[in-house]
Amino acid sequence: MKRDPRLRLLSSDHHRALVMARKMDKAGREEVIDPAILEGIKAFCRDELQPHFAQEERFLLPALERHGEHKLVEQTLHEHAQMVELMRRLEERDALRQLAQLLKQHVRFEEQKLFEVSQQKLGDADLEVVAAGVVSQPPV
Repeated sequence: MKRDPRLRLLSSDHHRALVMARKMDKAGREEVIDPAILEGIKAFCRDELQPHFAQEERFLLPALERHGEHKLVEQTLHEHAQMVELMRRLEERDALRQLAQLLKQHVRFEEQKLFEVSQQKLGDADLEVVAAGVVSQPPV
């Protein structure tokens, strides 16, 4: 299904997330993590990934919850929490690799399930609120 324009800002974040997931996985396979690469990963998590989670949690997930999509909301929140926990341990190679894997899976879940259901279940008014919220609260 073609992405609704009102979800495109959230969806467009996913390309950069997949690029960063590859960097995380590569860094986690190195004997010693390059400090400059690690700083770039930390900046991405702080400045892009966590604000993306906050946007979804503030604008998209409440609308889905009101439409009875409790399992999707629960899965999304659970995966966000798992990734935030892994972000606290980015200096650990295993945490970097786990975050990379979970981030890739999460992007697929959001693109194939969460956003598809959002487009099917949410009406124009809800999608407008999501779009307006994301535009007014862009990542840093």
